[in-house]
Amino acid sequence: MIWLITFGCFVAYIGGLILLVRIMPRLIKRAVDDALFIGVAAVAIFGAMLAFGAVGVTFALFTGGLGVRILDALLLLLLGIVTLRTSILAFRPRYDSYQSASGTSRIIVGSFFLLLTVAAAAVLVLLFVPA
Repeated sequence: MIWLITFGCFVAYIGGLILLVRIMPRLIKRAVDDALFIGVAAVAIFGAMLAFGAVGVTFALFTGGLGVRILDALLLLLLGIVTLRTSILAFRPRYDSYQSASGTSRIIVGSFFLLLTVAAAAVLVLLFVPA
């Protein structure tokens, strides 16, 4: 039963990463004051919750053993790389080809993904700090 929950966490993690990567161009297309921007941003937040939740559940499920800490560190590294790459792509002006409504949405989306990168790095550091 415990391995089924772990498999579900990996599926949630992959789904969260896919949501984060696929939703960024849709966020850039919208203006910040557009009602659809809020709905699409909620999906991006849900994707981040899925990715971070999978790390937390596996850590708690296996009571923080060394193997699980290493696995969670790898998951957090992958999450940090994906969100940093997505943040850099959001800040680049070449995404104006998506006909973004304003530069403000590009800055907000890039900042959100940059903060996700910082959060992944902070959790990675806290993963190996003795309690």
